[in-house]
Amino acid sequence: MKPTVVLHGYEAVKEALTDHGEEFSGRGSFPMFDKINKGLGIVFSHGIRWKEIRRFSLTTLRNLGMGKRNIEDRVQEEAQCLVEELRRTNGEESFVF
Repeated sequence: MKPTVVLHGYEAVKEALTDHGEEFSGRGSFPMFDKINKGLGIVFSHGIRWKEIRRFSLTTLRNLGMGKRNIEDRVQEEAQCLVEELRRTNGEESFVF
């Protein structure tokens, strides 16, 4: 048996998350998943481990280009070149190495 808090309504949830964010930032534990995953993983982790995994994941994704406009522009430019090449060759197989 663990204490549980139930919030109802937009204002109550907003106040809890903005004014008391640290107190409400935790997640409940799932003993079955803790046993299977030995406390590792992203989905069912909680507490300090969850914060560390989240920080690591966001940093890694940012380093790989998540949220950076120039990476998206490059992908779109490359896709446009591919579409133009397919139109030029009428979709026929022709490989240039």
